[in-house]
Amino acid sequence: MAEEDDIEFEDEDDTALPEDRFAHFSEAVLYSTDWTVETLLSQLRRENIQLNPNFQRRDAWENPRKSRFIESIIIGLPIPQLVLAEHRDERGKYLVLDGKQRLLSLLKYTDEENGFALSGLEARPDLVRTKYKKLSSDPQLEQDHNAFLNYTIRTVIIRNWPNRDFLYQVFLRLNTGSVKLSPQELRQAMAPGPFTSFADDFSAGSGQLMQLLGRKSPDPRMRDVELLVRHLAFRNRVREYAGRMKNFLDDTCIVENQAWADRNEEIIKQAKGFETAIECLTEVFGDKLARKPESKAFNRALFDALAFYTVYEDVRKAMLRHRDDVLNAYAALFENEEFSDAVESDTAGIPNTYSRLRLWGATLRDTCQINLELPELHNGRIRYQGQ
Repeated sequence: MAEEDDIEFEDEDDTALPEDRFAHFSEAVLYSTDWTVETLLSQLRRENIQLNPNFQRRDAWENPRKSRFIESIIIGLPIPQLVLAEHRDERGKYLVLDGKQRLLSLLKYTDEENGFALSGLEARPDLVRTKYKKLSSDPQLEQDHNAFLNYTIRTVIIRNWPNRDFLYQVFLRLNTGSVKLSPQELRQAMAPGPFTSFADDFSAGSGQLMQLLGRKSPDPRMRDVELLVRHLAFRNRVREYAGRMKNFLDDTCIVENQAWADRNEEIIKQAKGFETAIECLTEVFGDKLARKPESKAFNRALFDALAFYTVYEDVRKAMLRHRDDVLNAYAALFENEEFSDAVESDTAGIPNTYSRLRLWGATLRDTCQINLELPELHNGRIRYQGQ
């Protein structure tokens, strides 16, 4: 459900691909099919179209919007196409690249036990408060029920996609409207496992992350999950960072999924420490947290650097003890051209990522008068002995 105080995220420049990564894109096979609503519901319930059950708690549409979508189907208005990608190793199983909210609406409305009643209708006000159980059983609504189930939705299916980059490009280019979706949604589907499930579950229950994002419920765009995964990635694998955030987070999910049996206790501890860091940063910075001067947008790259050190108890205590000095030093840091550039452009590049971590660490060390180890740049990679 959308929140009025939902914060704005500053765009990152991590979507452009090197030319050689497009080389095999033409190998993908695209075809269109017209699936009826009844067929789509069957595919969804058989889990051939894979909507992670947890997606339902990250529902971005309120009931009136879902209802108008259902109304459009019943009266035969055109609706946008769906875009699915067939799993490479499982024929007949599909990831959703575009249309998640529409498919969720179909599932939720046709749930005979817990389905919602239609509301906010314009063309068919006579159907207000009608649940699917009534639509499917009332003889007077038989024509509406048949129209609903027999409605065909154009569905584009992608097969033989060459690599993850291809799906990300499709995903990002489909979602260029006013409400941009987070690639974390696609990451959750493409790298399933115990770590990604934990990241979803933990974020959904984190009051600290909800407060940080200005929400009262889990973020439907899964930006809360992304913030947690980013932190855990830098906390544990900064040495592996090669300058592309998307690949870094993808690989982190894959690696941590595989190592979950051995590392789950440490990861859970780190996630709880992340919440403590958020509490401290919120107390120190208030509504200016991870914002550049004169900007209301939340800067993820800046937040990564702030949280990197705040997980340590002695750093948190020192920041709270020297709060005014920290705020003044933070503001002055943006007058440093190197730091300003590092949070402004090419934020995913190794030089700027290293600069953010090093300069903010040095600022904390000098302002709070504490011993703080700083990262180093070695052979083009970031090294941090704290790992």
